Amino acid sequence: MSKRSFSHDTDIGEGGLAAGLADGYRPVEGAYDEMVFAAGGIRPHWRAFLEEMDATQRVELENAWETAQRLIRENGTTYNVYDADGSGARPWRMDPVPFIIDAAEWRNLEAGLIQRATLLNAIVADLYGPQTLLREGRIPPAMVFENPNFLRPMHGISPPGDVHLHFMAIDLARAANNTWWVVSDRAQAPSGAGYALENRLVIRRSLPTVFRNAPVQRLAAFFQAFSDNLVAQTGREDPLIVLLTPGPSNETYFEHAYLARYLGFPLVEGADLTVRDNRVYLKTLNGLRPVDLIYRRVDGDFCDPLELRTESLLGVAGLVAAVRAGNVVVANSLGSGIVECEAMMGFLPGLCRHMLGEDLKLPSVATWWCGQEKERDYVLDNLDNLVLRPTFSNRTILTDSMHAVLPQQLSGQDREDIVSRLRLRERDFIGQEVLPLSTTPAWRDGGLHPSPMMLRVFICAENGGYRVMPGGLTRISDEPYTHAVSMQKGDASKDTWVLADGPVSTFSRLPALEAASVLRRSGENIPSRVADNLLWLGRYAERTESTVRLMRSLIRRMMGEVGATDDPIILRRLVGILTGLGYLAKRSARRAESAGISAFEREIGNLLFDRNVNNGLLNLLGNLTRTASLVRDRLSEDAWQILDMPHRLAARYAAMAPVGIDNAHAFLNELLRLLTAFNGMQMENMTRSVGWRLLDVGRRIERSEHTAKLIRELAGSGDPESDGGLDLLLELGDSTMTYRTRYLSTAQFAPVLDLLMCDETNPRSLVFQANALSEHIAAMPRDALMATLTNQEYLVEEMRSKLKLAMVYELADTRDKRGRRMMLDHFLRRQQEMSVMLSDAISRAYFTHVLPVRSGSSGRPA
Repeated sequence: MSKRSFSHDTDIGEGGLAAGLADGYRPVEGAYDEMVFAAGGIRPHWRAFLEEMDATQRVELENAWETAQRLIRENGTTYNVYDADGSGARPWRMDPVPFIIDAAEWRNLEAGLIQRATLLNAIVADLYGPQTLLREGRIPPAMVFENPNFLRPMHGISPPGDVHLHFMAIDLARAANNTWWVVSDRAQAPSGAGYALENRLVIRRSLPTVFRNAPVQRLAAFFQAFSDNLVAQTGREDPLIVLLTPGPSNETYFEHAYLARYLGFPLVEGADLTVRDNRVYLKTLNGLRPVDLIYRRVDGDFCDPLELRTESLLGVAGLVAAVRAGNVVVANSLGSGIVECEAMMGFLPGLCRHMLGEDLKLPSVATWWCGQEKERDYVLDNLDNLVLRPTFSNRTILTDSMHAVLPQQLSGQDREDIVSRLRLRERDFIGQEVLPLSTTPAWRDGGLHPSPMMLRVFICAENGGYRVMPGGLTRISDEPYTHAVSMQKGDASKDTWVLADGPVSTFSRLPALEAASVLRRSGENIPSRVADNLLWLGRYAERTESTVRLMRSLIRRMMGEVGATDDPIILRRLVGILTGLGYLAKRSARRAESAGISAFEREIGNLLFDRNVNNGLLNLLGNLTRTASLVRDRLSEDAWQILDMPHRLAARYAAMAPVGIDNAHAFLNELLRLLTAFNGMQMENMTRSVGWRLLDVGRRIERSEHTAKLIRELAGSGDPESDGGLDLLLELGDSTMTYRTRYLSTAQFAPVLDLLMCDETNPRSLVFQANALSEHIAAMPRDALMATLTNQEYLVEEMRSKLKLAMVYELADTRDKRGRRMMLDHFLRRQQEMSVMLSDAISRAYFTHVLPVRSGSSGRPA
């Protein structure tokens, strides 16, 4: 495909695109269309793109759109929305047709955006500093002191270089007269930059030739400038910078994890940080590491429950004191959300002239604050032409159109109530002009159709000034007429192409092959919370797999696969092990024995899919997926997809009514293959970091405890050689083939016991777990000056030594007067206890960070 110019001014002649992609495209009357002129014809900066697309076969375009959607699914790109039932993860919607801006128009926008960021930063600095704007009456005091985003404890605290706004987002919309208007300023913890980057990467892979031929400005240099600025704020060459997230339930958590990986910052939650002596520390396996800068994605008032919002569970107690002491930088500064108040838009032109000596280059959407008499009267006189909104809302027209009132749509008592509230509490309301949005082409029904759009652009501090990302997050609505676009409503996004009028920079954040780099093999400084979740991910994965094997064995015996000699004794023993799964397991067994397999079939669906069963299979799958989501940024996409599939698989089988014993067996087989795949990926694909070791430690602890319990339950009494107990043990321990090839005989007690307890070559044996645990714990961080064994080292060595010195024949043959193997039972019970104690010891050693006892204290350190 030949390369074409994206910046010539020649209009399309007769028939130029008549049969092309734009054929049939009809702009919305009364709205500015980004691609076509009102009188007809394609705008010059769109022409080359359309020619490239027209030169592509329609089947290739369809494949490109499918590729884009597949990449979004494979990357796990989501935007969490709050549904009626509480929450839900929605796949990210991306339209494959980019929004294109030419170079000249972008330069004008860029100048206005930099000016606006400079002005807003100066306003924040004044309001938390000398407050001259308040004293001179340039900003009404009510607009500041009644604003919940004004954080009084932050007054008098000046960040390095007086830079409060390190990263900003500004939402733009174009009116029918071709004028760009600022709809909102996002200075609190602006979102969207990570999604813009993801959109760019997806479009590059789905339309590689078209993108390569277009002079599109790249995004990497902007993110590098942002990262360099944060490093410069710390005054250190190798600082510790963390990205503070509210957690996986936040609507933009995917972006938090995405940016943390891209920028190379540890992703942390409030619980990962602690303040000691006015210094912020990150809790890691190696102890406490001092934090130099926090790039926050948590709203300011939630960041410190000690001095700000006391009920917050998202922040760090003492953070404000650490900022006040100058020991940590927070970007953006706490309280910077004060300038998000839309009522301030009406004051910005005057403030710009006063503070910068310039006229405001980018106008704001016309806004009247009703706290002023003249403006209130104007709003009352023009209700039918305005949108009425609360003044002090943390939401904007973009994110909360439900809080916007269109008085022209009201009548009777509803209208009177609105007017009455406005007169009574005038300072609580603003009136805003209703802005008809411009439209841009979007792909629907196999062609291009106009969709209302808004553009979010991003700005970062750089060398005492500001820099604009050459692109942004374009959002489009499915509704043909709307005054707001919101991702929470399910609207879509698209990549934003800013065309260059010169050579395109090829800068990439990926290091050049020839560049000298410091070789690293690290991974020990992961946050303790992440380490804890990795350990429990291993435990839940193993626990789920063990439960699946138990249920599958139970179903096999009900199907008659294993043989009638196993029933009813083995059935009762299996159910005995499963009684921890709740009353349904007991009820299923009773009905199966008394009424036959048909009764069991009626209950098997509940046993597998009923959420009310404590520790049931569905709840185990929930624990597994939920824990995996907490460490999603540490998992490969393949690993995440495997762990995300069981719930979809369960939903597919649960939809069958009734499930039936054959379908239940098939479901468990599929589920077991998925869990085995994750186990294999863990062993073959993960680097041997401390995180991998903790994941495997969790699996080994769970397997050790479960295997010891199985042997106790199935061989602690009776005659397991004749009642099928030994065969079941081998089946559950996945060791049947090993035993048969080794002994060429029916199952005998001592050999089975040796294989599952003391055989160091069997990955399912107790001693194999102890050996693996010993190796992992030896590689964990520890005090080099400590002369004695740690608690966890002592426990694992006791486990190993007891298993290596075990007298297998004596344990197998020794019984009391009632025929119980009490010596074996005590031996295995101790192994179970030590497994639990080992998990607790690891948690105390690495996941709980407590202050050392000061000299003279009578207490003991925890």
